[in-house]
Amino acid sequence: MSATPTELLLPLGETSAPGELTTRRWHHLMTVAGIDAASAQRLARAFPSLAAVYAADEERLVKVVGPVVASRIRWFLDAPLDTGLSLVAVARAKAA
Repeated sequence: MSATPTELLLPLGETSAPGELTTRRWHHLMTVAGIDAASAQRLARAFPSLAAVYAADEERLVKVVGPVVASRIRWFLDAPLDTGLSLVAVARAKAA
């Protein structure tokens, strides 16, 4: 069984009119700070799926979207899920 959810393996875009899944994939991609519509278009042309974007090393991403966006993507994907730096965690720490 694959550890990669099927959703990540689906194409970023569809050949026909955009459907709900395409819209969801694009929205997900656009949630990364620094990715604008132009960067998202370049990523979609260079990578067949979100999984491919996520698996790309920073050097490959730099070639597609430049160093700043590439660094932000890698930071977003490589950061631990629970860093203790969330606003809730900071507020709790201040209250204690």
